Amino acid sequence: MFYSFIEIYKELHFKLFLFLYSSVYCFGQVDSNQKIKIEMEVDSLINISIYEKAFPGAQIYFKLDDKIIINKSYGFHTYDSLIEVENDHIYDLASLTKVFASTLAIMKISEDYKINLKDPISNYIKELKKSNKKNTTFFEALSHTSGWIPYISHQNFIKRKNEKLKKSVIRNKKTNRFNLMVSENLFLNKNYYKKLFKRIRKSKIENVGSYLYSGLFFFYVPEIIKKITGKNFEDYLNDNFFKNIGNNSIMFNPLKKVNKKMIVPTEFDSIFRKLLIHGTVHDEAASLMGGISGNAGLFGNASEIGKLLDVIDSQNNNSILNDSTISKFTSYAYPNSSIRRGLGFDKPHQFSNQDNYPNKKFSKNSFGHTGFTGTFFWVDPSKKIKIVFLTNRVYPSRKNEKLFDNDIRNKLIDILLTSSKSIQNE
Repeated sequence: MFYSFIEIYKELHFKLFLFLYSSVYCFGQVDSNQKIKIEMEVDSLINISIYEKAFPGAQIYFKLDDKIIINKSYGFHTYDSLIEVENDHIYDLASLTKVFASTLAIMKISEDYKINLKDPISNYIKELKKSNKKNTTFFEALSHTSGWIPYISHQNFIKRKNEKLKKSVIRNKKTNRFNLMVSENLFLNKNYYKKLFKRIRKSKIENVGSYLYSGLFFFYVPEIIKKITGKNFEDYLNDNFFKNIGNNSIMFNPLKKVNKKMIVPTEFDSIFRKLLIHGTVHDEAASLMGGISGNAGLFGNASEIGKLLDVIDSQNNNSILNDSTISKFTSYAYPNSSIRRGLGFDKPHQFSNQDNYPNKKFSKNSFGHTGFTGTFFWVDPSKKIKIVFLTNRVYPSRKNEKLFDNDIRNKLIDILLTSSKSIQNE
C-alpha cells in the first residue's frame, strides 16, 4: 500500500504527540497543575479518536463551578484537513434543538402564559382535535410517553418509483412557488409542509404512558409558540434566550447568515439531496420545513451553548427562568420508574441495575441530551459541572458509529468527572 507524504507526516506527527504526552504525564511534570493534566488527557482521547476516524474534528467546553476549564477545538472540518476547527465555528446540533429551541420555549411560555403541562396539545393545534392525538398532553409529549411513533421519513414520499424526485413538489431552482430551501440544490413547494403535518396527524399511536422516543411533537412547537406569543419561533428564541448571551452562533439556516467556512459539514447525502450537507440541516424532515423546526435545525458552537446553559441554570443569579420551572423540567417525569426522561431533557437511569448511560458518575440530578450528528451536552448541578461535546461523526456517512463503538463520550466524561475533584481541591 502506498501512502502520500501528507499521510506519512500526519501519522508521524500524531505518534510524536503521543510520545510527548506520555513522557510528560509519566514523569509527573504536570501533576501540580490539574488543569494542564486534564487537558492533556482530553487532548489524547480526542486526537486518538480523530486519528481512528471516529470524527474529523470536535469542540469541547467544560465548566466546573464558575471556571471554564476547557474551551477548545480539535481537528478539521473534514478528513482532507483543509479547514481547521476553531472555537467560533458551528456544528449542526441535531436533536439538541429539542432542548435549546423547543423545550426552552415551552419552559418560558409555561411561566409567562401559565400553560398547564397537563393540558392537551390540541388546545393549541386545532387540527389534532379530530385525531387520535386529541388527548396527548404537553407532559406526555415532552417525556416521550405519548405513544406517538418515533419518526416519519417524509423525504421518501416525494420520490417516484424510479427514485427521481417529483417535480410537482421539489425543484432544483428557486421560484416564487418553490421557495423553501431544502439544501443548496433543492427548493420545496411552499405549501408542501401541510402534507407533512397531515402524515403526523394520521400516524398511529400505541401504548400511551410507556416510553417511546418520538420527535414528531416537536414539529408542532414553532406553531404553538406563534399562536401563543404572536412571534415566529426564531424571533421568540432570539428575544428571550439567545440575545441574552450576546449570541452570534446559535441559529437556524446559517448558510444565509455566516461565511460557509465557519460551518462544519455533516454527511454526504447520496440518497435524497445528492450532495454534501453543508450549512443546511442534516435531518431530512427538518430540511423539508425549510430548516426551522423544533425537532432539529439549530447550529451553534460549544462555547456559546455553554453560555446558554449558564442562563438557564437555577444556581445562576442571572437565570432567565424560574428555579421552579428548571426543577420541574429537569427532574424525572416519572420518579421511581424505569423511564429516565425529564420534560424535554434526558437523564441518567434511575436504578443501579440499569445501564450506566451516559456515565455512572453523574448524579441523579443531572440532565442533558444527545444529537444524531454526534453532539452532546450534560449538566450536573450536584457536581457543578457543564459539558458540551460537538462532533460531526456522520461525516462522510452516518454508517460511521465509532463514536459509539469506541465509547468515546463515556471515556471523555470519565476523564472530566474523575479530574474535577482534584481541580476543586487545588
